[in-house]
Amino acid sequence: MKTKTTHNIAHDSPKNLAGFEESLASHGNFIVAHGWGPEQWGCSFTRTQVYETDEGTRITIGTDSELKPYSCGELIYRQGHLGYGTYSIETKASDIVGQVASFFLIANEDTEIDIELTGLNHRIGWMNGWHDHKQNPVSIELPFDTFKDWHAYSFDWFKDHVVWYVDGRMVLNRSDVLTTRHPPTRPITSWWSILGPEININWAGQFKYPKDGRIPEAQFKDMKFVPRLYNAEGKEEGTGGHSHRETAKPNA
Repeated sequence: MKTKTTHNIAHDSPKNLAGFEESLASHGNFIVAHGWGPEQWGCSFTRTQVYETDEGTRITIGTDSELKPYSCGELIYRQGHLGYGTYSIETKASDIVGQVASFFLIANEDTEIDIELTGLNHRIGWMNGWHDHKQNPVSIELPFDTFKDWHAYSFDWFKDHVVWYVDGRMVLNRSDVLTTRHPPTRPITSWWSILGPEININWAGQFKYPKDGRIPEAQFKDMKFVPRLYNAEGKEEGTGGHSHRETAKPNA
């Protein structure tokens, strides 16, 4: 549901067949976005809003931006050319209206697989797929408040469908949305604010900095990628590591 971002990442075929596990307590394998942000958002990405912690990563919304009313944060995994497989992260979101915590894959400007959590309704998760500049969002009702505790969010990307999970439970399975002709190359986690009605206030609400002293924040940890392998004929040969979720067939 977000307005599209622009990342200068070239389309290419997958070259990395190795998975990874990142606690997010260190940012050595990540780019910390700084000095820019989509025009329609109410914040720009700033290094000062992204913190390494013992548990993982804490991203806050502040007032350090020289470009926008607020500053926010984004982590971009450095290694590109990632392909089919299972992508997961644990997140503790926020209940502050007007902000969005997200985890997504991106290939240039027109293709994403997304998980987004807003403060407007913290018992809904948004699962989305972008292709050719068109989005296909689905809201999923959750049995918990996204800001109260850690929860695991993930998606399995197959050649012909995408399956989303929350805490290991399948919540959405889609084969009706073409994700991309080229693999998404990098996983990204970000937290940002919405100010203007032109980018769908009804979706996330309008952000106002809390007057009660609270610092708007979202937390992230344990980002993982388990690659899915296909042979030359396009038949699946398994994964490059262990996945704790059951493989689901498309039902869309």
